[in-house]
Amino acid sequence: MKGITEIELTDVRTGQVEKHTETNLVTNAIAHFFSHNIEGMLFTINGNTNDLNDNMLPLCPNSIGGILLFSDTIEEDPNKYYVPSANPCVGYASNNVNGTTNIMRGSMNLTETKKLDNGYKFVWDFTTSQANGTISCVALTHTWAGLAYMGDTYNGNNFVWVMRSRNGESSGQARTAYINAVEIDPENNFLWTIGLNTSNEIIIQKIRMSFTSVGLNDTMLGSNYDVLSEVKLNPTSFVMADPKRNEGNYDFFDGKDGYWYGFMHEQNRDGNAAFNKIKISKADYSFTEETMIVNGARTHAVGYHSGYNVNPSRDVHSVLLNGFLYIVSYDNTKVYKINIDNPADVKEIPLGFTSNYTCNDDYYRSGSIYLANIGDWIIGSDFLINTEDRVFKKANNAPWTYTSTPLFPYGPYLFSFGGYYANATRQNLFLATPYLATINNLETSVIKTADKTMKITYTIQEE
Repeated sequence: MKGITEIELTDVRTGQVEKHTETNLVTNAIAHFFSHNIEGMLFTINGNTNDLNDNMLPLCPNSIGGILLFSDTIEEDPNKYYVPSANPCVGYASNNVNGTTNIMRGSMNLTETKKLDNGYKFVWDFTTSQANGTISCVALTHTWAGLAYMGDTYNGNNFVWVMRSRNGESSGQARTAYINAVEIDPENNFLWTIGLNTSNEIIIQKIRMSFTSVGLNDTMLGSNYDVLSEVKLNPTSFVMADPKRNEGNYDFFDGKDGYWYGFMHEQNRDGNAAFNKIKISKADYSFTEETMIVNGARTHAVGYHSGYNVNPSRDVHSVLLNGFLYIVSYDNTKVYKINIDNPADVKEIPLGFTSNYTCNDDYYRSGSIYLANIGDWIIGSDFLINTEDRVFKKANNAPWTYTSTPLFPYGPYLFSFGGYYANATRQNLFLATPYLATINNLETSVIKTADKTMKITYTIQEE
């Protein structure tokens, strides 16, 4: 594909017109949508298109049907098609007319937008009040991302689309392994799972999966789970007070630094928050334990696990990202950002409002996500936090149905596990919609101000 963008600014006071024309780079986002078929989740039978039509196909104006405007230029790497959170999004638009008062969102010009013989001509209009700021990059995206990018106060969950859900394993042991997942390796077809059993042993399992290839006897729904290896650790301080109750406020995380980390902490209303921490080497399973005291912190529980091998459940309440543990305050008004190597290095990030701090309640007993991580974004039900610790309020919505693990990225997808009825396991495939189908860095940045309207014409064609 090749694309040409024309940006036309018109001064409403003088009538002066300013034009900018650029060509684009096409990313691999769309190609990876069709080729990254993790766990065969995209396959259908008996003509069922699984909502691909009208959501993805035809490509224009669906999977390529929105536009995103950014303040800074974007690295022109076709395999990097998500924008760092620190790059401000100035505006966006979808394949329809903006019927709201949202000043970030423009409208598609339905009269001038049209299908071409070998492509598509998009035209978007922005009023004097819309998309004001510095524009250094323009990108085509999924039409849903053009409604709200990563979410705003008008739309809370358009940054993901539930592609497919499937029920599989039915034993308590299997579901325990899957919903305790901390790391997946799609290319090599296995996952790592970590949990505490009723003897306070930490069980680390490597499970064979059919993420990207299938064996001769694999059904991909399965009746048994294939444990490639199992290691048992015996911690001294990272333990539940009453393991026979088969529940505890803890969770395990992939540090992405050669270690897995575990944190144990109940919610506390008063005083200083005490976290039991364990650091486990991926290389040889050696581990160290310590207690982290976070002075003055009043937080929710770090996480929750129950029912090891017997109707297991997991709640995700915190995120580990770049060496910092993110956890919401007990009163839901701030997020603590804690350096896991130096708990004295803690930052309170005020939300500016009291969060609803909700989760999707689909079969809640099997666990839910309260705090999620996509790329370098921290995501709550009604807020977003970027790498500069800036908070963005969004409409309250938690789109993670039947999900009780972190969201594991693979290409443009997010893969997760959750519980279902009895001991069944739920597999979920989400599409992260704010991908960049194209990247169009402007040679000269455009300054859009409140005395100018803006018209963007983006023609994309097959070569």
